[in-house]
Amino acid sequence: MDIKDLVVKADNFNREEIKKYNPDMKYLYEISLNAGIRLAKKYKADENIVKIAIAMMDSKLPEATHIGAPKQHISMSSDATKEMLKGIECLSEHEKENIIKCVEQHHGVDKFFSIESEVVANADCYKFVSPKGVLYYSSMLGRRFHDFKKELEQLEFKLNEKHNTISLPLVKKELEQYYEFFQKSIDEAKKDNN
Repeated sequence: MDIKDLVVKADNFNREEIKKYNPDMKYLYEISLNAGIRLAKKYKADENIVKIAIAMMDSKLPEATHIGAPKQHISMSSDATKEMLKGIECLSEHEKENIIKCVEQHHGVDKFFSIESEVVANADCYKFVSPKGVLYYSSMLGRRFHDFKKELEQLEFKLNEKHNTISLPLVKKELEQYYEFFQKSIDEAKKDNN
């Protein structure tokens, strides 16, 4: 197996998990994947490492959510990544560790393991701060909760969590105006919802 085969294997694994547990997540995955590819090129990160890590970072989120343990998705996704990388000879041990760290650090950390890890975490922000991501995520929340107050709370939580994760200058430049717009919109909606 070469690196391109591994990229396909990770992508297929994630898409199968999504299909099995929560088909809605396909679009959010594609938003982060497209952002990750673009950011990898801009910041000269290893594009294949980024693609594998983005496929694996939330690969167990659909299952974790299904069993009522969404906060466990990072450790579950990390375990799935480690299992997938066993016996893979086209990667060095450092490259394997890099992929695992990308998965484990995708919600942000004080000091990223690598540029790939930072790119992956920043790519994830597009799912919850970009217009396409916010609007799609809000439609998912509507189908999940059927409670506007809970939807707003979750939308605001993810918007702020991901805004606080942004560390790359290009991402800040691209997403800051949207963050401000959506935060103001949520604040206004909360006033009308009391």
